[in-house]
Amino acid sequence: MKPFLALLGVAALTTAVQGAVAEGENLLINGSFDAEQQEFPEFWSPSPAKNVIYNPLGGPEGAKPSVLLKGDGAASGTVSLRQQGMTLVAGETYKLSAYIKTKGFQSGYCGLVIHNSGWTSAVGITGLPADSDWTFHEKTFTLIPSKNKEYGLAMFAVRPTGEVHFADVRLEAVSEAARQGSTSQMSLVAAPRLVPLEPLLNKIPSAKPALTLRLFGLLPEKRSAYECAVAVDGDAAGQQRIRVGDDGGILVDLAGLPCGDHALKAVVRHRGSGATIVEAAYPITIIDLPALDLGKVRQLNNLVAELLDESIAGSGAPQSFRFVNPRDGWVFVAYTGDAPAPGLAVTIDESDTLITAATDRLEAFRELARGEHRIAVEGSGAGARLVVRSIPEIFNYPPCANSRVQENGSYDWEFMKRHILQAVTTLNGGRLPGDALPQAKALGLKWLANFGVDSTGSPAELRSRMETTAGMTQPQYDGFTCDELFFARATIANYSQALKELHNPENRLVYTWIVGAPSIRSLHTDFLSVCLNASKGRGRLLFEAYCHPQKDEQAAAEYLDGMIGETIRRMNAYFPNAAAGTGIIFGNFNQIPIISLEHDPAVDFKYFLDMQVNLIANSPDFKDLATTGYWGTYYGDEEMVRWSFKLMRHYAVEGRKDMLSARYGFTYNPGFIKNPDFAEGLTGWTTSPAAADSVRPHVVPGYGKNGQGRWGAGSAGDTVCVMARQPDRPNRISQTASRLEVGRAYCLQFVTAALKDASGKQPAPRRHGIDVELDGAEILFEKSFVHVDRRDRDRSKGNGSAPRINLNRLVFRAKSPTQRIAFHDERAVPGEELLINFIQLKPYLEE
Repeated sequence: MKPFLALLGVAALTTAVQGAVAEGENLLINGSFDAEQQEFPEFWSPSPAKNVIYNPLGGPEGAKPSVLLKGDGAASGTVSLRQQGMTLVAGETYKLSAYIKTKGFQSGYCGLVIHNSGWTSAVGITGLPADSDWTFHEKTFTLIPSKNKEYGLAMFAVRPTGEVHFADVRLEAVSEAARQGSTSQMSLVAAPRLVPLEPLLNKIPSAKPALTLRLFGLLPEKRSAYECAVAVDGDAAGQQRIRVGDDGGILVDLAGLPCGDHALKAVVRHRGSGATIVEAAYPITIIDLPALDLGKVRQLNNLVAELLDESIAGSGAPQSFRFVNPRDGWVFVAYTGDAPAPGLAVTIDESDTLITAATDRLEAFRELARGEHRIAVEGSGAGARLVVRSIPEIFNYPPCANSRVQENGSYDWEFMKRHILQAVTTLNGGRLPGDALPQAKALGLKWLANFGVDSTGSPAELRSRMETTAGMTQPQYDGFTCDELFFARATIANYSQALKELHNPENRLVYTWIVGAPSIRSLHTDFLSVCLNASKGRGRLLFEAYCHPQKDEQAAAEYLDGMIGETIRRMNAYFPNAAAGTGIIFGNFNQIPIISLEHDPAVDFKYFLDMQVNLIANSPDFKDLATTGYWGTYYGDEEMVRWSFKLMRHYAVEGRKDMLSARYGFTYNPGFIKNPDFAEGLTGWTTSPAAADSVRPHVVPGYGKNGQGRWGAGSAGDTVCVMARQPDRPNRISQTASRLEVGRAYCLQFVTAALKDASGKQPAPRRHGIDVELDGAEILFEKSFVHVDRRDRDRSKGNGSAPRINLNRLVFRAKSPTQRIAFHDERAVPGEELLINFIQLKPYLEE
């Protein structure tokens, strides 16, 4: 292997540590795409990986490495190769350059760009030709602003056909202020790190007493020039001296250590000079892991395995069974059959009574250790069965927190009993008032506080705050979640260091929220290791899988594979079986105008959410996944909240593989309304304007985001239909929906606002004068409402000038296969201009 200092440049290392860069220095790490002894260039994030190809000699004149982005045009997603985490200076001058080649290439939007945090704006080289040989491209530009001065680089193509190749990509700071204020992540890459890989530090089996470490960092010589001195429990006489492998691997032999806790110290030194490169200390535990007979374990899907399913004699006499839990984790226990006798008791391991005749649904969740367990039943009735399943941890953020749209009703503990507790093990944040707390504890549920990280301070400051947070000190909590970390931010290193040093005497749970996918092997492998080794190996990494709907089901499936599948594949590639300590936490928030992932009214988000959970239940990528669930329950409407936990019940408790939507007749694109967001003007709508141009399409920049809370949706929701009320008669627009199922309930939603408010940024909360006519339909008034947004400010701090919309929801029962849907502005004040969009019609999930 070439020394990385030769690959990346000694000057780059020196200047990055100092926080300034030299003239002509490449701010990108490995912009030449070197990948010696690796399958893909380090420090780059491909998405989806199957569409980004590395060629070590594919560049100009066959002498340089290159990368290729390809597509067949069928997918609606974006193919990209990215590097993030750079600190740059807005308003200063930079230069971007690369060699680029195209072949049969077409894309709606493509190029090589520098983008701001969140990629809401970008600058760079775009508009590439269909066919071109290797050509040098260069652009000097003034940098756009970005939050926290964070930027990323992307080679990308939206819905590409053909090929686009890149080689020798460079970003240089041109102006003096740019050079002084810019940094890459080079210093973090350069820092030597000794990372424990497998097994987890506190789960080293006595039958295989060994620990694999890996040395990362930019070193002046090959790894074989270094050795690692390892001592356990301060035993200098028994110290091991282990040569570092070519890949940085160090295998520590722990044979002879008794079961229990130990202290391991490792020091990496240069074999010739004896100079110390890095040293680390780890608490380790040798444990007895007896072999298990898994012959009776029946895997139902990725998430659930059946451990026991036995009929129970109806005599009422005590009966007992044994089952094997294949891993440390949660089990679901259910007593099924006729009404139980008053004396029913289901007890596990002689001490824990899970189920009595008074237990809701006659079922329970418990966290159990790996191994064999005994379950006993007495007082059973005839025809009963006892079922035990291994399940994932099921997460809900937050409990007992109501929607900001009060018309949804209360999401209190009674609501949770009816709709959420059927499929949840772990609660995060929120509140458990009154009897809710003791009842939750009796159910065996975990409750974690939420802790705001702010990883920009020193590791010592962060550690101190973590040690005094409520989840660490207050008795009602089992631990806390750290909210939130980003793979794209260099400050992730501060968090890793703080968590390594955290004093956790009660071994409370510490979970870490994470955004994005790992891309820097040294920095991010260390982060993964620290998070999963927290709490003596019970730490969890909670990936924020907040997914955005796509135009159709095929595009959505491809997007989910890139968004979720590629992330878990990369985590597993960085850290062995990372899935076993990872949670895929979905976003179930769809509440306009607060915050909504339901960007496209043509898509039934219920089906899209089903696709997401179905993916982790079935794809081999998610084998051994530890945790799943939701963030944002209080930002979901009442239908979505109920549906969310039906999905968890279906996949994560019952172990089903089929789409739950099929049972309810839900589809991705219901197709009842054409052009529901007026993205195509008035196409598909029958209009009856009261005067010339009194009904017209219009664009209000930022309205979808700021007025309706469509989160991460770009310009979705900015296209509207404007109705200008005339003095003599109202305006009307209409469509006729077909293929309705007679007797079925449907939900019609639409959003209105005043054009003056939306365009002039002068919010005036009030009921708007646009109404809908549904002739012949049976309106379910108890489920219908008009919500007037009267907030002083929106969720994102401030923006008190955002327009205040009306969210109109009508739930009706179809009386005919066709239904005319007509909107009019009869109640509007003459001269007033009102706008309407997000007209959505979908089947409604009845209770």
